[in-house]
Amino acid sequence: MDKTIEYVLEVARCGGIAKAARNLYITPSALSKFIIQKEKEIGVRLFVRQGNRFALTYPGERYVEMLKEEAKLYEKMKHEMARLADLYSGRMRVGFQMSFAELMTGKVLPMLQDEYPSINVFMEENSTSELLKMLKKKQLDVILSLIDETDEDLVYDRIVDSPVVIAAAKDSPLSKKAAAKEGFSHPWISSEELINERIIFDRGERSFRRYAGYLLDQDQMPLHSDITVTNARTALMCVKQDLGIIVLPEILVHELGYTDQVAVYSFGNEQQYATLAAVSDPKTVVVNEVKTFSTIVKEIVVNRKVDKS
Repeated sequence: MDKTIEYVLEVARCGGIAKAARNLYITPSALSKFIIQKEKEIGVRLFVRQGNRFALTYPGERYVEMLKEEAKLYEKMKHEMARLADLYSGRMRVGFQMSFAELMTGKVLPMLQDEYPSINVFMEENSTSELLKMLKKKQLDVILSLIDETDEDLVYDRIVDSPVVIAAAKDSPLSKKAAAKEGFSHPWISSEELINERIIFDRGERSFRRYAGYLLDQDQMPLHSDITVTNARTALMCVKQDLGIIVLPEILVHELGYTDQVAVYSFGNEQQYATLAAVSDPKTVVVNEVKTFSTIVKEIVVNRKVDKS
C-alpha cells in the first residue's frame, strides 16, 4: 500500500502521532515530518492539535475519505491480480468430509472441470474439524461438510438441511415399534423403545456424539455402546449387520449407498437437522470458482431430491 495512505490513515485512526508511529514502526519525528510535508504538498492542513489529540480538519476529513476509497481500490486490485495469478497457475484447493467422496469425485469434480477446463483441483479428504483448521490457515479454498456451528470469519453457503435420523438394521424389531407421526418424514419411534439398543459412535466426527445426544435430551435415557468406529461408512456396515444403531444426518445414508440396506426412523419431540454447507474464506482468490462449486453441489442435491419424490 502507498505510504501516504498508510501513514495518514493511521494517524487519523489513532488520533495522534506517537501511537500511530508505534504501529507503523517508525519514529514520531519521522511521521510528524511526513505529515507536515504532505500538508505542504497538497496545500491544506489535514490535522489540528486539540489537547493531546490530532483532530482532522474538514479538508482532512475529505482527504481521509478519499484515501479510504483508494485503499479499497488497492485491495480490490491486489485481490484480482492474485486471483488471476492463481487461476493462471490452475489451482483450486477443495476439502470435503470423507462421506462425500463419491459425490465429489463422481459428480462435482467432473462438472467443475467442465466449467474450468484448465484448472487443477487439489482435494483433501478429512474430518470437519481438520478441514476447518486448514481453511483458516489458507490451505484450502472451500470445503464441503456438515456444519455444527458457524464462524464469523468464514462464509457459509447452505446446500441443504438434512434430517437427523436413527439408522437400524432392516430386520430390526424397531420396525414393529415405529409408527407414523405428524411433523416427521419417517416412522417415529419413542425413546423408551431404544433403552436397550446399543449406539454405534463415530469418533472421526465430533458431531456424531452430539447427534447421539439428541436421544439423551428426550428422557435422559442411558446410552449403551460397545462399538466405536472412525467413519460413517463403517458405522453403517455395523448397522446393516444389526450390531447397533447410529444417529446421523439422513444425507449420509444416501451418500454412502445404504438407502436400501438399512431402515431409518425419526425420533424426539421435534425434528432435528444438520446443515450441509460449502464453507470458504471470504478472501479466497477463487471467489467465482467457489460460487460455481456451491451451485454445482446444490444442483446435484436438489435434483436428487426431486428424482426421489
